[in-house]
Amino acid sequence: MSYLVSVDGGGTKTQFTISDLSGNILGNITTGSSNYKSVGIDTAYENINLGLEGMYKDLNINKKDVIRAVFGISGYDSQDDYEIILNIIKKTGLKEEQIYLYNDAVLAFYAQADEPGIVIISGTGSIVLGINSYGGIFRSGGWGYNFSDLGSGYEIGRKALRETLLYCDGCRKYSILFDYILRYYEESSFNNLPYKITSISNNYEIANIATLVILAADLKDYLAMEILEESAKDLSIASINVLDKISKSAEDKLSIVLSGGVFSSNLYRKLVIENIKNMSNCVKIRFLLQENAPVYGGLKLAKKLL
Repeated sequence: MSYLVSVDGGGTKTQFTISDLSGNILGNITTGSSNYKSVGIDTAYENINLGLEGMYKDLNINKKDVIRAVFGISGYDSQDDYEIILNIIKKTGLKEEQIYLYNDAVLAFYAQADEPGIVIISGTGSIVLGINSYGGIFRSGGWGYNFSDLGSGYEIGRKALRETLLYCDGCRKYSILFDYILRYYEESSFNNLPYKITSISNNYEIANIATLVILAADLKDYLAMEILEESAKDLSIASINVLDKISKSAEDKLSIVLSGGVFSSNLYRKLVIENIKNMSNCVKIRFLLQENAPVYGGLKLAKKLL
């Protein structure tokens, strides 16, 4: 028999699935992160190899019978990244002709839709990726927390923490959001809160503050609403820029996949959708919330590549 493999490699975990050529899923497995920028080359290799070898062993499969192995790896942003990640994968014993490597956002799109269209991912970070009718890929964002990732959980959380510090210094008027953050850090006074905030070194912790912003916005808090509206607008502008690159006519039928934890907020999702509708010239847009795991998008893409 011949097999198709899909690997969705993220910053926290890597998901693997394998199917026959008809797309019938035969097995799944999950290991740790395969983003070499987060965990290093050696650990990324170990987690990828562990997942692949685990599937081969469980199903008694020879890796030579894998005819398409689609990898969607976070951290794949440049040609240098491509070479590094490809070499990591080749160390597992797969041949270059078996391997098809993409940014992980590509798998998220194909898991939910068909080209042409875009996927907007807003989780800890953010990226907008578009695929035209010929499979051409275009992107905006995803260049890292400090320089990019508009409308992400990290950016929303960073804005909230900045405003909280300014409130502690007497430079902002009160917002219920500040009390949420005070309780989150288990402080009884705003006098001590700046020391907690300025000692944060974990990007995921900053992104988690976005959940507090969403809670406050649901209560119509003015500051939380301002932060979400500004972030949604930035993310929508990035999305329009990508849409313009893949769409040649206002009558094109386009799919827009909304993916990532921040889109679990009905309010944030609504803000982004309304912005895009108002900014875009396209009249046939279908919005889809990510429901299928991105790893299954890799199998769908593998079948296309046959």
